[in-house]
Amino acid sequence: MKVSEVDETILAEYARLDDPSDIELNELKRMRESAVAMIAAYTGLKEEELDEHADITQALFVLVMDMFDNRNLMIDYKSTNMNPAVKTILNLHSVNLL
Repeated sequence: MKVSEVDETILAEYARLDDPSDIELNELKRMRESAVAMIAAYTGLKEEELDEHADITQALFVLVMDMFDNRNLMIDYKSTNMNPAVKTILNLHSVNLL
């Protein structure tokens, strides 16, 4: 599956939401957009280029589910922790490393 093929309905299934509300679907759509922007910024790839790497789709799922699961959690803004699987996948495709 490509990043561009992932929509809020697929994300709702992944989150195991049996009957997602419109609010949840809108939230997942917004989170997907944010996660794609984050992945593109982190890797330096353009959104169209993300589809060339199948493993980035898994990073997208993990990022969105992390956002969804922790949407009510107070975040420590000094923390720079990232899911290790996501970090590894994105590092494989980063073109903007210094």
